[in-house]
Amino acid sequence: MELRAATREEFDDFSRAALWAFHREFTDTDRKRYERIDEPERSLAWFDDGRIVATTSAFTRELTVPGAAVACAAVTAVAVVPTHRRRGLLTAMMRRQLDDLRERGDAVAILWASEGTIYGRFGYGIGARAARLVARRPAARLAAAPAASEPLRAGRAGEHVEAMRAVHDAVRLLRPGMLDRPGPWWEDRLHDPESERDGAQPLQAVIVDDGYAVYAVRPEFGEDGPAGEVRVRELVAATPAAHARLWAFLLDQDLTRTITWELAPVDEPLWLTLTDPRSLRTTVTDSLWVRLVDVATALGARRYASSADVVIEVADGVCTWNAGRYRLSGGGCERIEAAADLALDVADLGAAYLGGTTLRSLAAAGRVRELTPGALARASAAFRGEVEPWCPETF
Repeated sequence: MELRAATREEFDDFSRAALWAFHREFTDTDRKRYERIDEPERSLAWFDDGRIVATTSAFTRELTVPGAAVACAAVTAVAVVPTHRRRGLLTAMMRRQLDDLRERGDAVAILWASEGTIYGRFGYGIGARAARLVARRPAARLAAAPAASEPLRAGRAGEHVEAMRAVHDAVRLLRPGMLDRPGPWWEDRLHDPESERDGAQPLQAVIVDDGYAVYAVRPEFGEDGPAGEVRVRELVAATPAAHARLWAFLLDQDLTRTITWELAPVDEPLWLTLTDPRSLRTTVTDSLWVRLVDVATALGARRYASSADVVIEVADGVCTWNAGRYRLSGGGCERIEAAADLALDVADLGAAYLGGTTLRSLAAAGRVRELTPGALARASAAFRGEVEPWCPETF
C-alpha cells in the first residue's frame, strides 16, 4: 500500500472514497462544489492496488485567535472506507499529515469531528462549542421593539454577498474561531442545492447596515394551522441594534411556529432579549477542535488578557518536537529549561487556545496539573478571551 497526495486527476476517486466512508454517494452536485475549493497538493490518500481506500486533506484558511489572526490548516475529508478499517491506516495518515503541516509551516490545525473519540489521541482538543437554538412562536418575541434606523434589505442570499462580506470581514476579526472567506468560500457558504433543502425554500438573506442573517423557511401546515420553520444558517451583527433588528425580523415570520439555528455561538444573547426566556431552548455541543502543530509559534501569535509569566510543561506523544517547557510572559513565548509551573497535554493546550475552555476547568477535570501555587489562576485568566469562540461554518 502507498500513502501519498492525490492528484487533481484523481479528484473523483478521492471524493468518492471520502463520501463512501460517510455513507454518501458522490454526485455531480458534490463535484461542482468541491472542485471549487479543492487543494490537491494538501491531500493525503492511502492507495491499495491503485484504489483509494483512505483520505484526508486540508484547506488554507485564516483563523481568528484572541487579539490576532493566524494562518491555519483546516483539516477535512478524514475517512477510511469500510473495507479497510481497523488496520491502522487512519493513525498513520494523521501522523503523516501533522509532519507535513509542520514542514509547510502551519502552526495550527483545526477540524470538525464526526465522532468525539477519534481526534484527542492525535493532540486535538475542543477549542470551541456551538449551541443549537430552538425558539417557539408566538411566545418568542423581543421584550423591546428595536429602533428602525434604516430599512431592511432582503432577498436571495446570493444577491447580497458583498454587503454580507463587509460585515463578516469586520466581525470575524473580533471573534476567535471565525475563518476568513477568500476566493470561493462565500459561494461555498451559500451552497444550497434543492436536494439538500429537506423541504425548505431557497436560501434568503436579510441585511441591515451592521449585520445580516442567512436563513430559509420550510413551509408546513398541520391540523392546528400554520407550522412552518425558519432555519437560520448564520447571523452576524456588529452592534446590539443590528442584532435586535435581525432577530425581530426572524421571529416575526408569518405562518411559522419554530425558529432553529444549528450552529449558534454559545454566548448568543437572544434569550436575554425575550419576554419569555423559556421560549428558547438551547443545546450545547463541541464544534471546532484545535491542534497546536508548533506550540511556541502558536502561543506567541495570540494575545493574552493579562501577563501570566508562567512556565508550562507540554506533553506531546505525536508531534514530539513540541514536548518541553515554554515560558509565557509579556515578551511572548519561548522554550526554556526552568522548572514548570503547570503541566498539561498538547490537546488540552489546544482546547484553551481560543480562550473558551479555561485552564481552570481543565484542571478541575484532572487534565492540568498546578506545580506552583497561584500559577493556575494567573494562566487561566491570561488565556481567557473576551467572547466565546465561535465557528459558524463546517468544512
